[in-house]
Amino acid sequence: MARLLTVALCLYFSLPNYAQSEPNQSSWTRLSPQQREALAPLAKDWDRMDPAKKQKWLGFTKRYPNMTPLEQRRIQMNIGDWNSLTPDQRKQARKKYRKIKNLSPEKRHEIKQKWREYKQLPKSSRKNLR
Repeated sequence: MARLLTVALCLYFSLPNYAQSEPNQSSWTRLSPQQREALAPLAKDWDRMDPAKKQKWLGFTKRYPNMTPLEQRRIQMNIGDWNSLTPDQRKQARKKYRKIKNLSPEKRHEIKQKWREYKQLPKSSRKNLR
């Protein structure tokens, strides 16, 4: 459950909504080197992914070059986490994301602050809180 919340919060605070942006590129090898770099955590699953999901991820690649190296690493970790979730876990994370998105700005700020405090805790403390 904590993992789902983690992924939902990471998505909410780091990924904007990406519209479909480029024509379908059916295989990993047809992606540009920059796209492959940005989507590296998806490499092994890319060719089996449905076209709509590919389009969403391709939209993300347009923003990737403008990110700092730290942001790029963080996003790639989030992509890997998201990709490892089961369909049911993704559904739960999306629900949590929508719930957070619909909160008042003050409440979202409060959650964001608590999230920052949580991330500052030592790993052992975070594990105990889960």
